[in-house]
Amino acid sequence: MLGYSSSNGSIQSGVSTSFGIGYKHQLSKRLMIEGDILLDGRAMEYPTSLVDEDDKIIYFLAGGSYINVPITLQYQIPFKKKELIPYRMGQPKSFWFIEGGPYFSYGAAVTPFIDDDIVASFAGGADSITTADLEPRTFDLGIVGGIGVNFSIRDGKNRLIVGTRVNYGMINLYRNIQLGTATNFSAVGYLAVDFSLTKRKHIRHRW
Repeated sequence: MLGYSSSNGSIQSGVSTSFGIGYKHQLSKRLMIEGDILLDGRAMEYPTSLVDEDDKIIYFLAGGSYINVPITLQYQIPFKKKELIPYRMGQPKSFWFIEGGPYFSYGAAVTPFIDDDIVASFAGGADSITTADLEPRTFDLGIVGGIGVNFSIRDGKNRLIVGTRVNYGMINLYRNIQLGTATNFSAVGYLAVDFSLTKRKHIRHRW
Protein backbone atom coordinates (compact mmCIF):
# COMPACT_ATOMS: atom_id res chain seq x y z
CA MET A 1 0.00 0.00 0.00
CA LEU A 2 1.27 3.45 -0.92
CA GLY A 3 0.51 6.70 0.84
CA TYR A 4 1.45 10.38 0.55
CA SER A 5 3.98 12.17 2.69
CA SER A 6 4.52 15.91 2.97
CA SER A 7 7.94 15.42 4.53
CA ASN A 8 11.10 15.51 2.43
CA GLY A 9 13.82 12.87 2.52
CA SER A 10 17.39 13.39 1.47
CA ILE A 11 19.18 12.19 -1.64
CA GLN A 12 20.85 8.86 -1.00
CA SER A 13 24.32 8.11 -2.29
CA GLY A 14 24.55 5.63 -5.13
CA VAL A 15 27.01 3.84 -7.38
CA SER A 16 29.45 5.25 -9.92
CA THR A 17 31.50 3.24 -12.42
CA SER A 18 34.04 4.53 -14.92
CA PHE A 19 36.31 3.20 -17.66
CA GLY A 20 38.16 4.66 -20.63
CA ILE A 21 41.53 5.72 -22.04
CA GLY A 22 43.94 8.57 -21.39
CA TYR A 23 47.19 10.24 -22.42
CA LYS A 24 50.01 11.51 -20.18
CA HIS A 25 52.86 13.87 -20.93
CA GLN A 26 55.83 14.60 -18.67
CA LEU A 27 56.32 18.33 -18.15
CA SER A 28 59.20 18.31 -15.65
CA LYS A 29 60.85 16.04 -13.11
CA ARG A 30 57.81 16.21 -10.82
CA LEU A 31 54.92 17.41 -13.01
CA MET A 32 52.84 15.46 -15.50
CA ILE A 33 49.69 16.43 -17.37
CA GLU A 34 46.99 13.86 -18.14
CA GLY A 35 43.87 13.92 -20.28
CA ASP A 36 41.26 11.15 -20.19
CA ILE A 37 38.14 10.18 -22.10
CA LEU A 38 35.91 8.19 -19.75
CA LEU A 39 32.45 6.67 -19.82
CA ASP A 40 30.89 7.23 -16.41
CA GLY A 41 27.77 5.52 -15.14
CA ARG A 42 26.10 7.11 -12.11
CA ALA A 43 23.08 6.12 -10.06
CA MET A 44 21.50 7.69 -6.95
CA GLU A 45 18.20 7.68 -5.11
CA TYR A 46 15.86 10.68 -4.82
CA PRO A 47 13.02 10.92 -2.29
CA THR A 48 9.47 10.89 -3.67
CA SER A 49 6.27 12.13 -2.05
CA LEU A 50 5.11 8.54 -1.47
CA VAL A 51 5.45 6.36 1.62
CA ASP A 52 5.06 2.61 1.93
CA GLU A 53 2.92 0.69 4.39
CA ASP A 54 5.56 1.20 7.08
CA ASP A 55 5.46 4.99 6.57
CA LYS A 56 8.94 4.96 5.04
CA ILE A 57 9.66 7.34 2.18
CA ILE A 58 9.88 5.66 -1.22
CA TYR A 59 12.92 6.58 -3.27
CA PHE A 60 13.22 6.94 -7.02
CA LEU A 61 16.36 5.59 -8.72
CA ALA A 62 17.90 8.14 -11.09
CA GLY A 63 21.26 8.87 -12.66
CA GLY A 64 22.77 8.63 -16.09
CA SER A 65 25.70 7.90 -18.37
CA TYR A 66 28.26 10.62 -19.04
CA ILE A 67 31.17 11.02 -21.41
CA ASN A 68 33.65 12.59 -19.03
CA VAL A 69 36.87 14.41 -20.02
CA PRO A 70 39.06 15.30 -17.01
CA ILE A 71 42.32 17.18 -17.51
CA THR A 72 44.59 16.91 -14.50
CA LEU A 73 48.04 18.08 -13.44
CA GLN A 74 49.90 15.45 -11.41
CA TYR A 75 52.62 16.14 -8.87
CA GLN A 76 54.92 13.17 -8.22
CA ILE A 77 56.39 12.28 -4.83
CA PRO A 78 58.96 9.46 -5.20
CA PHE A 79 59.29 6.90 -2.41
CA LYS A 80 63.09 7.26 -2.63
CA LYS A 81 64.15 10.87 -3.03
CA LYS A 82 67.75 9.90 -3.82
CA GLU A 83 66.51 8.70 -7.22
CA LEU A 84 66.23 12.37 -8.20
CA ILE A 85 69.75 13.42 -7.16
CA PRO A 86 71.77 14.34 -9.19
CA TYR A 87 70.51 12.40 -12.21
CA ARG A 88 67.56 10.18 -12.88
CA MET A 89 67.32 7.67 -15.69
CA GLY A 90 63.64 7.44 -16.58
CA GLN A 91 60.94 7.65 -13.94
CA PRO A 92 61.41 6.43 -10.35
CA LYS A 93 60.37 2.83 -9.71
CA SER A 94 57.40 3.91 -7.59
CA PHE A 95 55.91 7.17 -6.40
CA TRP A 96 52.88 8.79 -4.82
CA PHE A 97 51.06 11.46 -6.74
CA ILE A 98 48.38 14.05 -6.15
CA GLU A 99 46.36 15.47 -9.02
CA GLY A 100 43.75 18.06 -9.79
CA GLY A 101 42.13 20.05 -12.56
CA PRO A 102 38.88 20.70 -14.43
CA TYR A 103 36.57 18.22 -16.09
CA PHE A 104 33.99 18.52 -18.85
CA SER A 105 31.23 15.99 -19.37
CA TYR A 106 28.30 15.32 -21.65
CA GLY A 107 25.28 13.36 -20.46
CA ALA A 108 24.49 10.67 -23.01
CA ALA A 109 21.52 9.51 -20.92
CA VAL A 110 20.41 11.49 -17.85
CA THR A 111 17.32 10.79 -15.73
CA PRO A 112 16.61 13.20 -12.84
CA PHE A 113 13.73 12.90 -10.38
CA ILE A 114 10.86 15.31 -11.12
CA ASP A 115 8.22 15.62 -8.40
CA ASP A 116 4.79 15.89 -10.10
CA ASP A 117 3.37 17.78 -7.11
CA ILE A 118 5.95 20.53 -7.53
CA VAL A 119 5.17 20.82 -11.25
CA ALA A 120 1.43 20.98 -10.54
CA SER A 121 1.84 23.67 -7.87
CA PHE A 122 3.21 26.11 -10.46
CA ALA A 123 0.79 25.17 -13.27
CA GLY A 124 -1.18 28.10 -14.72
CA GLY A 125 0.88 30.73 -12.93
CA ALA A 126 3.39 33.27 -14.13
CA ASP A 127 6.18 30.95 -13.02
CA SER A 128 4.72 27.78 -14.54
CA ILE A 129 7.17 25.02 -15.36
CA THR A 130 7.41 24.31 -19.08
CA THR A 131 8.05 21.04 -20.87
CA ALA A 132 11.52 22.26 -21.78
CA ASP A 133 12.25 22.84 -18.08
CA LEU A 134 11.68 19.13 -17.44
CA GLU A 135 14.60 18.16 -19.68
CA PRO A 136 17.80 17.79 -17.66
CA ARG A 137 20.97 19.62 -18.59
CA THR A 138 23.37 17.33 -20.39
CA PHE A 139 26.52 19.45 -20.13
CA ASP A 140 28.45 19.55 -16.89
CA LEU A 141 31.57 21.39 -15.78
CA GLY A 142 33.42 20.71 -12.57
CA ILE A 143 36.68 20.00 -10.79
CA VAL A 144 38.43 16.72 -10.09
CA GLY A 145 41.04 15.88 -7.47
CA GLY A 146 42.77 12.67 -6.52
CA ILE A 147 45.65 10.76 -5.02
CA GLY A 148 47.32 7.51 -5.97
CA VAL A 149 50.39 5.29 -6.21
CA ASN A 150 52.32 4.55 -9.41
CA PHE A 151 54.39 1.36 -9.70
CA SER A 152 56.93 0.35 -12.34
CA ILE A 153 56.42 -2.89 -14.28
CA ARG A 154 58.63 -4.32 -17.04
CA ASP A 155 61.62 -2.13 -16.07
CA GLY A 156 59.56 1.05 -16.11
CA LYS A 157 58.34 0.79 -19.70
CA ASN A 158 54.82 0.11 -18.41
CA ARG A 159 53.32 1.18 -15.10
CA LEU A 160 50.50 0.16 -12.75
CA ILE A 161 48.44 2.88 -11.04
CA VAL A 162 46.11 2.52 -8.06
CA GLY A 163 44.26 5.67 -7.04
CA THR A 164 41.09 7.47 -6.14
CA ARG A 165 39.37 10.53 -7.59
CA VAL A 166 36.62 12.89 -6.47
CA ASN A 167 34.51 14.72 -9.07
CA TYR A 168 32.47 17.78 -8.09
CA GLY A 169 30.06 19.25 -10.64
CA MET A 170 29.19 22.95 -10.66
CA ILE A 171 26.15 23.06 -12.94
CA ASN A 172 22.61 22.41 -11.70
CA LEU A 173 21.08 19.36 -13.34
CA TYR A 174 17.67 21.09 -13.46
CA ARG A 175 16.98 23.87 -15.94
CA ASN A 176 14.42 25.50 -13.62
CA ILE A 177 15.45 26.21 -10.02
CA GLN A 178 11.85 25.62 -8.93
CA LEU A 179 12.37 21.90 -9.55
CA GLY A 180 15.23 21.79 -7.08
CA THR A 181 19.00 21.73 -7.09
CA ALA A 182 21.18 18.75 -7.93
CA THR A 183 24.82 18.65 -8.98
CA ASN A 184 27.01 15.72 -9.90
CA PHE A 185 29.32 14.45 -7.18
CA SER A 186 31.19 11.15 -7.25
CA ALA A 187 34.13 9.48 -5.54
CA VAL A 188 35.68 6.48 -7.28
CA GLY A 189 38.65 4.21 -6.84
CA TYR A 190 40.44 3.08 -9.97
CA LEU A 191 43.07 0.73 -11.34
CA ALA A 192 44.98 1.70 -14.49
CA VAL A 193 47.89 0.52 -16.63
CA ASP A 194 50.20 2.89 -18.51
CA PHE A 195 51.75 1.75 -21.78
CA SER A 196 54.69 3.64 -23.26
CA LEU A 197 54.10 4.88 -26.81
CA THR A 198 57.80 5.13 -27.59
CA LYS A 199 60.69 2.67 -27.60
CA ARG A 200 62.84 5.02 -25.53
CA LYS A 201 63.17 3.58 -22.04
CA HIS A 202 65.34 6.25 -20.41
CA ILE A 203 65.24 10.02 -20.26
CA ARG A 204 68.21 11.80 -18.74
CA HIS A 205 67.33 14.87 -16.68
CA ARG A 206 69.92 17.28 -15.33
CA TRP A 207 68.81 18.98 -12.12
